Amino acid sequence: MTTPSAALGLQELVDSIADLTGAPTTLEDRDLHLVASSGHDDVIDEVRRTSILRRRSDAAVQQAFAAFGIARARGPLRVPADPAAGRLARWCVPVRWRGVTYGYLWLLDPGERVEPARLAQLSDLVDAVAAALAHRSRTVDRTTWAVGELLSTDPAARAGAAEELAREAVLPAGELRVVAMAPADGEATGPVNAWVLPRTVLVAPVGARAALLVPAAVAAADVAARAAGALLAQHPAGVAAGVSGPVTPAGAHTGWRQAAAALRAALAAVGAGPRGAAAVRGWEELGTLRLLALAEAGDLAAVAVDERARRLLAGDPELVRTARTYLDLAGSAQRTAARLGVHRQTLYHRLRRVREVSGYDLDDGTDRLSLHLALTLAGLT
Repeated sequence: MTTPSAALGLQELVDSIADLTGAPTTLEDRDLHLVASSGHDDVIDEVRRTSILRRRSDAAVQQAFAAFGIARARGPLRVPADPAAGRLARWCVPVRWRGVTYGYLWLLDPGERVEPARLAQLSDLVDAVAAALAHRSRTVDRTTWAVGELLSTDPAARAGAAEELAREAVLPAGELRVVAMAPADGEATGPVNAWVLPRTVLVAPVGARAALLVPAAVAAADVAARAAGALLAQHPAGVAAGVSGPVTPAGAHTGWRQAAAALRAALAAVGAGPRGAAAVRGWEELGTLRLLALAEAGDLAAVAVDERARRLLAGDPELVRTARTYLDLAGSAQRTAARLGVHRQTLYHRLRRVREVSGYDLDDGTDRLSLHLALTLAGLT
């Protein structure tokens, strides 16, 4: 039998709990990603503020709460205040469905106004939250492997995955874009916070990376930026994302190769930018870097970087930067001098030095193409 509370959405359920208890309430899934929060912000501490802003508790808070035994608690657990950590006292209510923990409700209660008896009266609402989280979790569990198989190189595995996703009615209709994500620190990406993404977006780990399938009707670059930004709390060195061109579900594996190529360019952008940034690159904007869909940057550089380019790269970095900027700007001396902030004569002197050191003739189209490709690929390695 369905209770009235079971028909409510998770946000409505959290708001109902906050209203009944008078306590600001947040709901996190078992990965401690923020699912929903009530609007009671008259009482707030740094833990709640950070969780709402970052859509996830930070690592130190997670460790502190784990030490109180929230994973083993059989019922509501009182977590004391810690002024040094900017933490007020609160209740932790484990959200369980058929003995499995799917998340946690947090009720901020510094004045000890919420009594255990009042928490016991919330059982129907907590059960409704648990049922909703369990349903979503089981759907994700059934489809995660299928997304990985859909992106594989095995035609039989792809066909089976497409059949499974069609049966679950979760595969986006029509064209889609594939997103590949990875952190700049080289670690595994870890769980992506799907709660900040549209429900039509499918998320799955593929090796150490994360894959997203985004329907064509949704702005994939915006989705990628949102997902990457949410991962920065776990990977402060930076997060990169590559977005494929539009593909059909049957061509998702091709989209994955395109997204992986764009991801390599995005990782290079993160490495060259400020620490803690997120970068998104799209397949359509890669130009010659689409070659990255065929081979790793290092393998391509080994072919494209000849002895002339190696001499230049081993010398004055200012000459390398000048040559790269000049070629990026299609050989425009005026724009190159402005970009570098130097006088035109200084630029001409540097370009002569580039010719002398490398042996490339910058007036020859083939030499210019060869040097531009070599410097571009060398920059990615």
